Amino acid sequence: MSGNWRQQPEHARRIAFSKLTIVAVIAAAALASACSQPSDTQQAQQQQQGADEQARKDADEKAWADAEKTGTVAAYTAYLQNFGSGTHVSEASQRIVALNEAARKAADEKAWADAEKAGTAAAYTAYIQNFGGGVHVAEARQRVGELGRKEADDKAWADAVRAGTPAAITAYTQNFSSGAHVAEARQRLAALDEQARKDADDKAWADAEKAGTAAAFNGYIQKFGSGAHVAEARQRIAALDEQANKEADEKAWADAEKAGTAAAFTGYVQKFGSGAHVAEARKRAAALETQGRKEVPFIDIQKTCKAAAGAMVRLMGGTTNEQDINACLDSEQKARDQIVKDRATYAAADKAQCMRTDVYLPSYVEWLTCLEMERDVRKMEQEERFGAGPWTLPRIRPAINSAGR
Repeated sequence: MSGNWRQQPEHARRIAFSKLTIVAVIAAAALASACSQPSDTQQAQQQQQGADEQARKDADEKAWADAEKTGTVAAYTAYLQNFGSGTHVSEASQRIVALNEAARKAADEKAWADAEKAGTAAAYTAYIQNFGGGVHVAEARQRVGELGRKEADDKAWADAVRAGTPAAITAYTQNFSSGAHVAEARQRLAALDEQARKDADDKAWADAEKAGTAAAFNGYIQKFGSGAHVAEARQRIAALDEQANKEADEKAWADAEKAGTAAAFTGYVQKFGSGAHVAEARKRAAALETQGRKEVPFIDIQKTCKAAAGAMVRLMGGTTNEQDINACLDSEQKARDQIVKDRATYAAADKAQCMRTDVYLPSYVEWLTCLEMERDVRKMEQEERFGAGPWTLPRIRPAINSAGR
């Protein structure tokens, strides 16, 4: 048949080729099928692998369930360690982060509560050191600052109170102008100032009482115008003034009595117008002046002044006017009053020497000049300097004065 292959017609050859192709395809398919079918060993391995995978998956789920049930960081961490590629690895990591954050927050709040309970700068500082990014760090720093200031404030106040002086308390108010104890410090200062003022008042009063003089009591009043003893000081001054006035009155009266002259009694009245002896002094002065006027010889000063004025005209020329005569009369009257007032101070010999009416133009002015000169000479005991006297005035005709008697 093979020999006829080439001889067969083209159609037959085509049919035969097709059949051969089919057979080859079938054979190839059978061979491929035979090759693709697993062996028993392979099937067993595949079955084991499936069982292991299911067991791993079951263990993963159980471990996750246990970790969730426990709910701790340690449980979730153990899950991650045992199932590094498990189904719940991502969620376990998230749970751990959340638990750590919750624990950190809880620790932060507890530490803050403990710091607040302690309430000291050291406690707040420890919180800041342990929880540098904690929720309460800003407030903790503020508390530390406030407590630092408060501790310094309290210490400064304690030192000021211990010293107890106005200077120490004033220094506190200057250094801690808004401190917790400023109001009390001001009260303490006011109390100390009041006490110091009172002490100074009492000391000044004690000094014034010790001195016991009007000047001392006046000094107290000037320095402590509203002091506790001002009223008493004024009473003491009034009493001392009264006593001094009384003593001065008595001394002046004793001096006036010792002098025994109208001038002395009149001087007493002038100086002590409401003195205890004013009435008697006036009586004594009046009596002495009356007596003195009787003792002083009378001069007709009208005639004397006119005669003197006429004599001046005759000597010097010119005319006499009323004003010249009146001036003369006034001088004469004042001289007579002075002689009456001081007559007790003149020696009898001087009065006899000077008070003469038998001289030319007798004059009270000349008599007074004579008497004062003689008295002063006697007092200074310098008679040899002025001469022993006697001093004499020109004689005049008795007829000049006889008409006025």
